[in-house]
Amino acid sequence: MALHASIIIPTYRRAEPLQAVIADLARLSPARGEVLVVDQSPTPCLDREAFALENGLPVRVLRCAPGVVAARNFAAAQAQYEVLVFLDDDVRIDDPAFLERHLENYADPAIDGVCGQELNGPDFTATAPDNSQFASLYEEAEFFNRRSSGKRPVAHLSTCNCSVRKSAFERVGGFDPIFTGNSYGDDTDLAMRMAQAGLRIFFEPQASVRHLHWQAGGLRLNDTTNVASEFDKHYSSWLVYYRHVPPRWRRWFLWHRILRRRLLLRRNVFRWHRWPPIISGILKSRTAAQQRVRGRGKASA
Repeated sequence: MALHASIIIPTYRRAEPLQAVIADLARLSPARGEVLVVDQSPTPCLDREAFALENGLPVRVLRCAPGVVAARNFAAAQAQYEVLVFLDDDVRIDDPAFLERHLENYADPAIDGVCGQELNGPDFTATAPDNSQFASLYEEAEFFNRRSSGKRPVAHLSTCNCSVRKSAFERVGGFDPIFTGNSYGDDTDLAMRMAQAGLRIFFEPQASVRHLHWQAGGLRLNDTTNVASEFDKHYSSWLVYYRHVPPRWRRWFLWHRILRRRLLLRRNVFRWHRWPPIISGILKSRTAAQQRVRGRGKASA
């Protein structure tokens, strides 16, 4: 029997790109499954709670408490089908066979997840195959090039375009809910936990999206309308740091994923008055993440 998919799209204050990607989903063929939009916007992005697309895909709009990880887990719990496809609300899909490119991988019962190709502007072009031989699981999850044009097994996921068997997702407990608020790194965490559990992920370049990186709404840190504390903006990075980053990569991670997230951005580096709250948020979130990860470790010991 042909596999079906539940396509999950969290959204926050992004009506225009959301409607564009839904129009792309309406052109999918074959279209086997459903679309679950988790709208956490103060003003709804869609004017209907349930409707069907031109190709027959049913769309349901769900509401839940704030938090992108909470949104994905909430939708996954309500999903009707055996494959969960996670998309960002600011991607575009050009290939009508996009969904089939994900699903055909699951004909192999040994495959538990698929990472799709992500093309970025301004040219949205693919690169040569990434055949890197990574020295650690962390390097694979952090540095694999999603613009690659070569199919391969890889312990890597990005929630802008990936899929997972629902049974595998449930086996590892889904996205870890300790990633709260303005969260980045939850997909890296999921990929590494799946690999550690012996689950296999394949990169599928034919399941491709163009990622627009919409500058308003979503998780954008430079959108002042997105209310998030400095604690929230750094907490998820510290969680990845203490849970997954090996010693040889900690200096790199500290510079690129923490200090350059806010403190050392060009718009902040010479505005000294912005430093105290940012530094305070970095230090408080560091302590909280360290205690949370150590506490998890003791609980599972």
